[in-house]
Amino acid sequence: MIVDSYTHCGISKYLPVEDVSATMDRAGVHRAVLAQHLGEFDNSYIQGVVAANPDRYAGVCLVDHQSETVVADLESLAESPCCQGVRWPIAPEIDNLDLVSRTLDLGLIVVAYFPESIAECVDAVSRLLEAHPDGTLVASHLGNPTENQPDPLQDFQQAGVFELLSADGLVIQLSGMEMTTGFPHQRLHALVAEFYSSAGPTRLTWGSNFPVVGSADDYVAELELLIDGQLPVPREAIPAIAGGNAERIWFGGQA
Repeated sequence: MIVDSYTHCGISKYLPVEDVSATMDRAGVHRAVLAQHLGEFDNSYIQGVVAANPDRYAGVCLVDHQSETVVADLESLAESPCCQGVRWPIAPEIDNLDLVSRTLDLGLIVVAYFPESIAECVDAVSRLLEAHPDGTLVASHLGNPTENQPDPLQDFQQAGVFELLSADGLVIQLSGMEMTTGFPHQRLHALVAEFYSSAGPTRLTWGSNFPVVGSADDYVAELELLIDGQLPVPREAIPAIAGGNAERIWFGGQA
């Protein structure tokens, strides 16, 4: 089974579920995690999609950390069968770590977006993981290496990013490479290899980042990059990365 651990879906931005589903079918993808886009705090569309087809979709919602009702909003999402996780931007200047912690307390998965790169947030992530040993924090888009990092592997090593993976709750999402590199993303292959070496075969998940990744053809090409063995991960680990791990994390299945 192939599971897309990160795709967008919406009607105020990006594409509705019908387009996402058709693209999944074309690529041979069975299930997907629908991630809310930044700035959209009305999660009703994604929750409705998940409610209509919970065997195919999981939902990742977004809340406004500056809202007076944010804690109640998180508690409401935690009670909803249509929300499995919350997407949180994490950066030194964003005062939301108590809320990220509360999200983990509530049993929701945190999908972390690092606008300035995870390398700038190692201490914060370390504290979250230490305080929630049973929680799950997903670092989306390989921890967001930036265009200002000519050697992201070296920057991540120097910042201590890979030491974070001593915590079992940290999952690395193999997605978003198109945001900083052209296909087939050679400049990020060493980073992918080191993440595999540090995380092992059970804590990497493939995600398309559709439609940011581009067209349906681009979606297929990104998946084939993994499936066809063109990324620096062992062939025997590909089924888990392409679907088994996300199936376990998001849908409660066995990897």
